[in-house]
Amino acid sequence: MCADPRVNSDDPVVSTEHVEEQSGRPRWWLKNPALGVFASLVLGVAAFLLTSAIGKPGKDPGTAFTNLIILPIALLLPAIALGGALVAWHAFGSTQGRLRLMLAIPMAIALILNSAAIAIFARWAVRVLSP
Repeated sequence: MCADPRVNSDDPVVSTEHVEEQSGRPRWWLKNPALGVFASLVLGVAAFLLTSAIGKPGKDPGTAFTNLIILPIALLLPAIALGGALVAWHAFGSTQGRLRLMLAIPMAIALILNSAAIAIFARWAVRVLSP
């Protein structure tokens, strides 16, 4: 016998993510939307600056090899930017009234910067992978 009551029951296996969603605890950016929007704004600025600093890939064979080695690490940049954009969008969606008006501009800037970071990275990745 196992101490976990779900082991011997007829209930389907429930993942831990599903249990967290059922508990009714909202995410931190939904509890405090202003903090979520400004955190995504900071992520957007950082991702935009880092992707802008990558620069053009060189045409030398050694540079192409180095860029291919850096590519898996650099894939974190668009993932962080996408996460920041989603946090800004969901946090803004959970606001109402005057707070919604005050967060409209920071949310728009966060979305623009995160989207620009993804676009700059995509352009860099295409240049690296194209012959």
